[in-house]
Amino acid sequence: MSVLTLPNADRLALLVRAKALVFEDALSRRLLEQLQQIAPSDATALVIGETGTGKEIVARHIHGLSPRRGEPFVAVNCGALSPTLVESELFGHERGAFTGALTSKPGWFESAHGGTLFLDEIGDLPMLMQVKLLRVLQEREVVRVGGRTPLPIDVRLVAATNIDLEDAVKAGKFREDLYYRLNVAVLKLPPLRERPGDILPLARHFLTVYQRRLGLAEVRLDPDAVERLESHGWPGNIRELENVIHYALLVCRDGHVTTADLRLAPQAGRRPVAATAPGPWEAFDQALQGLFEQADERLYERIEQAIVRTAFGYCERNQVHTARLLGVSRNVIRARLIAAGERLGARASGRDAPAPRPAPGNARPLRIGFQEFGILWLLRASGDLERSFARQGEEVVWIGFASGAELVAALRAGNLDLGIVGETPPVFAQADATPLVYLAAEPPAPEAEAIVVSSASPARSVADLRGRRLAITRGTNAHFLAIRALEEAGVPSTAVDIVFVTPGEARRRFEAGTVDAWALWDPLLASVEHELGARVLRDARGLADNRSFYVASREFIERSPALADQFLEAVAKTGRTVNDNAQTVVDLLGGSLGIERPALLCALRRNRYGLQLFDAELTRSQQTVADLFVRANLLSHPISVAEARWIRPASTDTSEDTPLSGDPFAAAHRAPGAGNAAHTTPR
Repeated sequence: MSVLTLPNADRLALLVRAKALVFEDALSRRLLEQLQQIAPSDATALVIGETGTGKEIVARHIHGLSPRRGEPFVAVNCGALSPTLVESELFGHERGAFTGALTSKPGWFESAHGGTLFLDEIGDLPMLMQVKLLRVLQEREVVRVGGRTPLPIDVRLVAATNIDLEDAVKAGKFREDLYYRLNVAVLKLPPLRERPGDILPLARHFLTVYQRRLGLAEVRLDPDAVERLESHGWPGNIRELENVIHYALLVCRDGHVTTADLRLAPQAGRRPVAATAPGPWEAFDQALQGLFEQADERLYERIEQAIVRTAFGYCERNQVHTARLLGVSRNVIRARLIAAGERLGARASGRDAPAPRPAPGNARPLRIGFQEFGILWLLRASGDLERSFARQGEEVVWIGFASGAELVAALRAGNLDLGIVGETPPVFAQADATPLVYLAAEPPAPEAEAIVVSSASPARSVADLRGRRLAITRGTNAHFLAIRALEEAGVPSTAVDIVFVTPGEARRRFEAGTVDAWALWDPLLASVEHELGARVLRDARGLADNRSFYVASREFIERSPALADQFLEAVAKTGRTVNDNAQTVVDLLGGSLGIERPALLCALRRNRYGLQLFDAELTRSQQTVADLFVRANLLSHPISVAEARWIRPASTDTSEDTPLSGDPFAAAHRAPGAGNAAHTTPR
């Protein structure tokens, strides 16, 4: 069996990308034949397929079979590019082209000169960039941002998308002329459910990979497990299959993987259709005809809600998988589920909290913002807060955010009541006149963030980063650390090529060696230390506290101070549980995070949890952060952190040590897999 994998696939974190591909199924073999015909030419290729089907692997195989195979292969995820920086990233920029452009920098087209440029999720490109991309493809030259001289480029373009570009053209979201420019050599990559002959070969490949990574003896798939794998619908495609095998190896016993170890919901299986029965689309059309005859004015809304709700159940109440299955963004899914009355904090275990009975005059639920791997992720997994508030007629809606900057933006827009962020986002939010208040803080965790380099890097101190590339996620605690570390080393920021990217893109570049250093935090920090052998150049000790803060909208805190107190009480209880049971939390919730358990345990033990109300000491500490960003010209004007401090009414002053009843992880123990978490200081 021939297996195609991404470079260094064994060391990559668990992402939405597929990391392996086989061509065992008849449908896959036909795809391989097409691929082998297309590869030797220089034609633009368009790879179409759902997320997790292996589009990047196909693109790399096209490059590997082409005459360009000895030249660079550069992969760019268009969906991960900041709208404000996408032009600079693709086409490069000259020094002084915009604020922060301290040096000239080639773009991805120049980096791929002579080789292949892979643009993943090309349907996410803004319309203006679509125009400029079309011109580059036609003229075979780029002009850097801030420059005037055209630079010739020799690049073969391979693009990929998980959306129907023809539909996007009709909807006015994708340029028709660019679509026809891309639609030259098209490869349609079927979802895993349509190529069942690939399922077992891939499963056995991942079995071998994770046996080695986890240091296990030989593990076999029981016949019932094989049957279950082959009957599953795989909405998450190869990525989901890898995740399932990884988890199964963590929980299986005696070297045998059983059906129970796979943790696949019964409703997700493919059901054979009788030969005499109409096909699914025919049956759907018949059902629609019956609904049309009812002349329901809300028909479209109800059909849409039914689709989203059913897909949500099919994907085991996982919003990310639901978004992938339906080909829309997670934000769209979240909005539709809330509109349909779904409680996003609930789990599919059948042990949900009782349905809340809204109190008179209570117009909306309590909206709490969280980030993956944070302490609120754990509280959400436990379900303890929902059960407690439901008894008072209060409903809780959990809303996930990729970063602290997005979370405070939701506060500013009035779409959130409270949440958890790092030190930096609320400072920028105050500067933007966001009406937020600080409620409390977690203890400092300076060892849980650092600047790292690869084990082979010649850099031995931050001073050695002169002239090198440093990856940072803008507006995070690690951003603050990087500024302080460069100041400490006497290195002006202009002497370092700072690249602002998302955490996922930063890891990708760090692994590929296109950045020399990375400022990051736990559990990412522990992960790259354990899995990639990254070396810490400087952590935050003596430079930054690396705290996380609980913040709320001013309107909410003035309206419901007692609810804020109860929320903080539940947080404190969860923190104490994690402090006392770190190993249990890792065993219970760490199996499907994509981070090895030793790294998760390290991350948990580097942090101690407990609440400190936002007092004068914390006010001074945050003011230091704000003042530094003003000095660095990253804030346009000074702010007063004291103005955002919550002065608690005496009537709501309760002890943070008063626990909620019950074990906050009791529900998680009863329903394994209900949530997945490890702590990091939120960003």
